[in-house]
Amino acid sequence: MATYLWAERGGKIVEAEYNRNADSLTSEQVYSELVDALNAFGNNATCTKVSDYYNEVYDVSLSNEGRILNALICIKEMTPGGRSNLNDEQRIQQKSKHLSYAYGELVKGKIAINLGVYKRDGETIFCAWKLKETTASSPDTPISKQIKIHTIAQAMRDGFAQQEKDRGELVCAFRKEFIFFYIKNAQWIHDGKVNELVNHTPPIKASNQLPDHLKDKYNRIVFGSPGTGKSYRINAECKKYFDPDHYERITFHPQYSYAHFVGTYKPITTPEGNIVYKYVPGPFIRVLVKALQKPNEYYLLIIEEINRANVAAVFGDVFQLLDRKNGISEYPIETSEDLRSYLSEILGSGSEEFSKLYIPPNMYIWATMNSADQGVFPMDTAFKRRWDFEYIDINEGSSLIEKQQVEVSNLGYKVYWDKLRREINKILSERCKINEDKLIGPFFLGLNIFEDTQKFNEAFKNKLLMYLYEDAAKHHRRELFSGCDSVTFSSVCEAYDKQGEAIFGLSLRLETKSEAQQET
Repeated sequence: MATYLWAERGGKIVEAEYNRNADSLTSEQVYSELVDALNAFGNNATCTKVSDYYNEVYDVSLSNEGRILNALICIKEMTPGGRSNLNDEQRIQQKSKHLSYAYGELVKGKIAINLGVYKRDGETIFCAWKLKETTASSPDTPISKQIKIHTIAQAMRDGFAQQEKDRGELVCAFRKEFIFFYIKNAQWIHDGKVNELVNHTPPIKASNQLPDHLKDKYNRIVFGSPGTGKSYRINAECKKYFDPDHYERITFHPQYSYAHFVGTYKPITTPEGNIVYKYVPGPFIRVLVKALQKPNEYYLLIIEEINRANVAAVFGDVFQLLDRKNGISEYPIETSEDLRSYLSEILGSGSEEFSKLYIPPNMYIWATMNSADQGVFPMDTAFKRRWDFEYIDINEGSSLIEKQQVEVSNLGYKVYWDKLRREINKILSERCKINEDKLIGPFFLGLNIFEDTQKFNEAFKNKLLMYLYEDAAKHHRRELFSGCDSVTFSSVCEAYDKQGEAIFGLSLRLETKSEAQQET
């Protein structure tokens, strides 16, 4: 039986056989090691599997002393060997579908990383490789990633280690105490040696890095039909131009209030178990304070679904601060005694300095809005005129899906999803006279479901048909579902299972194999 080199407690290198029963980790053990690492040093982390299909990718939310990171972690146990005549390597063999999914989310602007878990003699080391696009022929094709055992041994001794790979790319190994550091800096850590960057902080997205077309968009609302990619656009821009500690995201809802948004006094339990009342800032004040503390760096507050709350009530007197000149609030407001004391305590100056409040020019407020949503609150003209509105066209970005084929209802044939979407929109606008803000955008169903026929058809019925039935075509069901004998929702779903796109009076079947493969 082949023998391999192993790193044991303290980084000691030994040679031994690979005992699959004793030396390998189950998926449950891998998950346990990850959760243990994420919750080290007082972190508060949640870690959930993305889906049964992507069962080795976890959605992680990590909070540490007010810092919050959200990330996708693609993770696998490590095994020895893999390349012939090399007994000094450990590797992971991750299925290409997991790496492709994580990479796709990385491209969209989300933090996504690829880890392996090594455990021997009570020592746990995480290894990491740069997440890249795969070219595997099958979703289940295993993709091997290697690292030298001496690099793992160095990580046991020093806490963190890097190893050069081909073309200057670096892989790394680290103890669990470094996982927050790695997640936060994964974008650059595979391109430069840490020991050469000791005195170099990864560049924070400062004012000269924000592109010209966004520099004067201090108050900005991106709006459009459902599925046009409003949140995606803002998320991609904030990931690209703002450091993770420099933005905060919130979602408005009908019960959202001024106290939630700006702040208020709340009862707080002290470590000793006593209850005291303390001013607790809301996201608006939290971001504003950071912007005041570092005036040469940009900060961003993202408001999702801004019109799902009563904005006049939520903003209150802060509404006046939205009138800006060169980025600064033109008309400051008087601060309450509570807020004045809080700002004085946090910013370290006398309370008289904070008698008036203003939004500094390095603080941006970007929001998304869909006027088609049910139950939204109207915005008055005075509020609207203080924002830059940015419209996303109903077909903008559709080039990403125009060649995407889907199998409707498991009927054995495929259609182009974008063509089906456009034909449904045509019926809605021409036959049903529905306004554009209720039409279907290219990303209404998301990009991660098209490869799984069952998942696509479940989403089609439970998400798209439900939206069309209950909202967009609520008063025009007979015109829209012209291919159905009955237009109760259950009968529409049953008809879809049997007829596919014919429930709309459409026939978009790709008839031949060559046609189905055309332009793929």
